[in-house]
Amino acid sequence: MIRYLGILQKQGVLPLWFADGNDYGRIGSGDVVETMGVHDLISGKPNAVVRVKVTTRAGEAFEIPTKHTMSSDQLKWLRAGSALNHIRSQLGKRS
Repeated sequence: MIRYLGILQKQGVLPLWFADGNDYGRIGSGDVVETMGVHDLISGKPNAVVRVKVTTRAGEAFEIPTKHTMSSDQLKWLRAGSALNHIRSQLGKRS
């Protein structure tokens, strides 16, 4: 799995891990999962925290804290939609 993270990040995908590995078992089939705080992360807000809000089929809602390992350069790729988009935008600034 780890070797594919670089590929995902270059394509503009934000890989997240649950801060507590036990939280993986809290999500069931049919649950609705939403990310919260991604805008803060993309906007460059210092110490932005991305959380996952889970709403179960029974209607119970809870949040799960996550973590990511993206560097500041990789976050630039995310903002641009991909590494290639970021590079293209940087080349355009040099002209």
